[in-house]
This record gives sequence, structure tokens and C-alpha cells, in this order.
Amino acid sequence: MTTFVILVSCNNSEKTKITSDKQVSEQISDTTKRQKLIVELQKLRQTITSNEKEKIADIFEFPLSDESFSIYIDDKSFNEQFKSNGNRTTRVMFLQHYEAISESIWLGQLKNLFHNIDIESLDHKDTLEYEAYIKTEPCFYSYKIELNKDIVTLRMNMNSNRNYQSKTLSEDDIPENSSEICEHNFWWIFKFDGNKLHLESISGAD
Repeated sequence: MTTFVILVSCNNSEKTKITSDKQVSEQISDTTKRQKLIVELQKLRQTITSNEKEKIADIFEFPLSDESFSIYIDDKSFNEQFKSNGNRTTRVMFLQHYEAISESIWLGQLKNLFHNIDIESLDHKDTLEYEAYIKTEPCFYSYKIELNKDIVTLRMNMNSNRNYQSKTLSEDDIPENSSEICEHNFWWIFKFDGNKLHLESISGAD
């Protein structure tokens, strides 16, 4: 009976050790994956802040579909090319109309996101936020990075400053801090394959 108890105890101990080793291995794997993701975000930050349109264009997989990428600019030449390409944006179009497109996809605000958020903190967090609130301005921006499994969302929101006392009114008698002017949301969504980030879509909403 004593021998049986010892054998069972040793067997359970071995199972516990295997389970523990597996958990440690998974934790190391998850940590390695997270570190790789942070490195990829660092590379993305470097590219976005480079102001080099050729490098920034490399983030995208052209042609860009109208369904996945919200690019709206008031330019006859662009819109004609866009239509002739089956409602798709080519790399040539992107580079030709870079200034207007970068404004349309909030590239400047994406730079601000990377400037204000410490992406290295993602090693122990899944969500990072920063609010660029200025009490003397009618509108302000907030920024967020969200990780959900293999999906990375870079979110930029324009918000109304409810505490702002408007001394003047904008066109059509709309207050400067009106939601019609100040409230817009925009986000870039990436998929992480364990090694690299792939841009999936760019969207916006009022």
C-alpha cells in the first residue's frame, strides 16, 4: 500500500511538473510574441514619423480597396483615376496625391499618437491611452492603442471640449465646440502574424 501511494505521488508530481513546464513555455512564447509586436510598432512609428512618402507607402498593400480604406479627397484627377481603377487606389495615385491623402487618413494624428503614447508599455498592458486636452481649445484629441489577440487598433478621436466657453460662433451660428465640428473618430487596424504587422483597414466615423 505504501509503495502504491509513493508511485501515485511520484506520478502526480511528474504530471504537475509537465503542466508547469508547459505553462512556463507558453508564457515565454507569449512574452516573445509581445516583444516582437512592440518592435514592429517601433518600426511603424519610425516609418510614420519619417515624413518620407515612399517609406510610408510601403505600409500599404496596393491597390487599396474602397471597402477597407477610407480615402476621400476633393480632387478631380484623383477621383477619375480612382474610378478608372475600379474604385481602388494604386501606389502611383498614393504618391501623386500624398499630401491630400495623408490628411484624409489622419496621418498627422497618427504621428501624434506615437509621440504621446509609450508603446514600450505594451509589454505589460493591452490598452494604452492619452488625452491631449487643452482647456482653452474648443476641440481636443485622444489617442488609444488596443491589442485584442492578433488585432492591433490605433485609434484617434476628436472630441468636444464641453467646458470651453465659446466667445464667437462658427459659420451658420454653430458653436465652436459643437459635436458637428469637434466629434470625429478614426482608426487604423493591423493584424499581427507573429512576426510582422499587416495593415487591414482604415476607417472613420462622425
